[in-house]
Amino acid sequence: MDAYLLTPANLIVLFFMVFGPAKLLVPFHLATREMDTRSLRATAIKVTAISSITLTIAGLAGGTMMEQWRISVPVMQLAGGLILLLVALRLVMAQYGEQLPPPAVSGGSGVMRLIFPGIITPYGIAALIALMTLSGGVQRSAIVLGAMLIVMALNLLSTLFVRPILHRVGPMPLHILAAILAVQQVAIALQVIVMAAGEIHRAGPWVS
Repeated sequence: MDAYLLTPANLIVLFFMVFGPAKLLVPFHLATREMDTRSLRATAIKVTAISSITLTIAGLAGGTMMEQWRISVPVMQLAGGLILLLVALRLVMAQYGEQLPPPAVSGGSGVMRLIFPGIITPYGIAALIALMTLSGGVQRSAIVLGAMLIVMALNLLSTLFVRPILHRVGPMPLHILAAILAVQQVAIALQVIVMAAGEIHRAGPWVS
């Protein structure tokens, strides 16, 4: 997926779907249900900080490694579109799967379970690397990372106030929002795939 064909708002929506509060709040609440307020806030800050640093490193390192392979832009667009399509389909189908409650957080291992795979998943990292590879410059790469960090900031705010949020809103609206955003992501991914296939067709069998 060509990152600079997407507006910053588009990128935020994509990262919100892959890494954001819609998928995090309910597991975080269940995992921290026995904590006092001070411990909950410390856990929220730790989870967000580790996630942000890990994703930034993965995006920079993965994007750099992919650029070394000199893969053509249309082919990388096609790969990025397929990755985001598979991510979106997985998230749509996850709405119908059985969700097991996470164990309560106890020590460092519990925090890491919230991060991996609570926030950071292999398919999420793949989507981030695809967008970073297609960013085409320092400024656009900064926009991609900035959009991701904005979602991490939303994660922090939502986890800090997870109890009043779920008390007032409940989990159902979050599941509905996740499903709506996933369908939107399917449409965006298909559009990118069609555009990339068109570029490959016009360029002929040897795209460079």
